[in-house]
Amino acid sequence: MTNKTPGSVKRGRPADESRAAAIRARLVSWKQTPEPQRISLRALAVELGTSHQVLSFYLRSLHRWQKEEYEQQAEDIRNRAEAENRCLTPWEEARAVAYDRAALHSMIDSVLNESVPKILKGLEAAAKAGNLSKQQQRTVMALARNGFPQAQKIVGLICH
Repeated sequence: MTNKTPGSVKRGRPADESRAAAIRARLVSWKQTPEPQRISLRALAVELGTSHQVLSFYLRSLHRWQKEEYEQQAEDIRNRAEAENRCLTPWEEARAVAYDRAALHSMIDSVLNESVPKILKGLEAAAKAGNLSKQQQRTVMALARNGFPQAQKIVGLICH
């Protein structure tokens, strides 16, 4: 029996019925699809039987979740060897290091996805005023090559 205060209502699905892992897994594969071939987020929401708002919520924290998943997988490999009172095999060590590296990449992606749009907003204003330095132009070009639509828009401003 659970201790509930009078009038408190727990919302959502029970934890054992959560679709979070399935939604995140589908978002990961959706993000890996090249943008021109990707269905819209709204279409994906319909396909998954959820709302655009829910998918947007998961998408905002997807890199953080992936980082935690990779860290957990690396830790599981190391813990398994420790529980068996042995050293990691070269293959296990390589896998654990690969998961550690993937976690680091996810963390970097998370930071970039949060900060780059703010930076690009200032660079766009400078580009419209014609005040971008050579270094800022190189930065914008690199971000555009890495798929930031706002950077691609700025490149259009620079080139015209």
